Amino acid sequence: MSNWHKHRRYALLFLLLIPLLAISSGVSAQDNVSVIFLHHSCGHNLIEEGGVREGMTARGYDFYDHGYNGDGLRLADGTYTGDNYNVPDDNTDPDGIARIFSQPLHSPPDNTFSYLMQYDVIAFKSCFPTSNIYDDSLLEEYQSYYLTVRDRVDQYPDKLFVVVTQPPQVPNSSDPQEARRARALADWLSSDEYLGGRENLVTFDFFGYLAGSDNFLRPEYRVDEWDAHPNGVANATIGPIFVDFLDANISAFMAGGPRPTTTVPGLSDEAEEPVDEAAESESQPGSGGAAAAGGLIEGFEAMGEWWPSTDDASVVECNADSNFAHEGSASLRFHYTVSAGGWADCGTNFETPQDWSSSDGISLWMLSDTPGQSITWMVFAGEPDQEQPYEAFLQTSEESVNGWVQVSFAWDEFTIAEWAEDTSVPFDTTRVIGYGFSVVPEDALEGITWIDEIALMGGGDFADEPVDESAEEAAGEVEAEAVVDEPEQPQPDSGDEVDQPDSGETGGGGLCGSAAILPVLAAGAIFFNRKRMT
Repeated sequence: MSNWHKHRRYALLFLLLIPLLAISSGVSAQDNVSVIFLHHSCGHNLIEEGGVREGMTARGYDFYDHGYNGDGLRLADGTYTGDNYNVPDDNTDPDGIARIFSQPLHSPPDNTFSYLMQYDVIAFKSCFPTSNIYDDSLLEEYQSYYLTVRDRVDQYPDKLFVVVTQPPQVPNSSDPQEARRARALADWLSSDEYLGGRENLVTFDFFGYLAGSDNFLRPEYRVDEWDAHPNGVANATIGPIFVDFLDANISAFMAGGPRPTTTVPGLSDEAEEPVDEAAESESQPGSGGAAAAGGLIEGFEAMGEWWPSTDDASVVECNADSNFAHEGSASLRFHYTVSAGGWADCGTNFETPQDWSSSDGISLWMLSDTPGQSITWMVFAGEPDQEQPYEAFLQTSEESVNGWVQVSFAWDEFTIAEWAEDTSVPFDTTRVIGYGFSVVPEDALEGITWIDEIALMGGGDFADEPVDESAEEAAGEVEAEAVVDEPEQPQPDSGDEVDQPDSGETGGGGLCGSAAILPVLAAGAIFFNRKRMT
């Protein structure tokens, strides 16, 4: 299917679709399991142009769908019945979905909810007008409607419910702030905060597969610049993914197993494969063993101890932020207000030294509110009482303001800091003590940088197409490879008021790359050891 996406040739996609979907995915077909999909026009097109009914039938399911009341119910063989389920006001926006899920359950059925509950699996979707979220209060209102849905879902643990997120809008019918809130709604519906580990509730992020880094419908998926209906290429690409998602989750639900995990879709030309979280967890810090060649170090879902530190005239925040995340439900918020000649740090250290020698480098995802700001990435290695600081340099950019940017460094791009006690010591990646981020501007500076998905990199994991090529600092010039990917949470508005931190820790030292403040860094090393030992 990834080749289909690369070539973006709808005719070829549709010809190949049905035979490929007939191939078993390795999950046993669920005979006599009935599925109903409540939708409007975008859902209809996904079914028709994405081969969803054919794919589900090939997997052994009875797939029904219901569009507008005027179209009504279609049977598993695709024929229209001429009847409908009397969707109130024909409304499948979030308020309409909540109204349906607030109806009483009757037998025989006499309302929309009762008709839907005749099926084993109930999928439902709002359409793209839902993405016109004009202010935060409407976003909160939409979330409240979906919480109403979730409360009703909890009453029927023997049924599987599938939320399908709304499609994105096109720029001519929306604006960046509405699009940002639309992304926030889709991400929230896909998050653990909403799903809460429920075995009978899952979310297919239709928005995520369709939206670009600007949170609008991707150009290659548009019919034109005014029509937000995803085109045939989009449907032919995402339809098989939807079938795989339904099949995997239904099979797991019927077998009583854990819900399958899937990645949030990115802007690559290939559909992403599910992530093996168990394998990723093996590379989490704290074990003291060797890390995998590529693996997650910190995703900020259960953030460990990160310490902030500044000079006396600066303030810093260093904490988890659930409003912004490249993946998962949170990221690190590094908010610095630094005086001229001052510094602001945010760091963490390991209980036991980490062995990262089997990897080729390290990466992170970065989002920022201001371009052109330099940030030092420090990694401490060596013996706990004699750790050496090594540094590479990030720089915020227009790309990182508009969306999440991946930055990756090979280990040989980290150079020992000029202020290190012994600048001849090579970087020992078998003994990593900790790492952190530092801002050391010449002039007063304020900004927010969000960091997520810090990971070790294998040889094939580095970005092929750099976006930000260099960031120059006093210690030298280092090239940072970066790739723009679609944001997983609402993007920062450069016009929004930035919250000021209440206070900042002072005096403890800094991770700065300047020999002029060497005494501060010496104190920082002591602070680093003290935090590690406690």
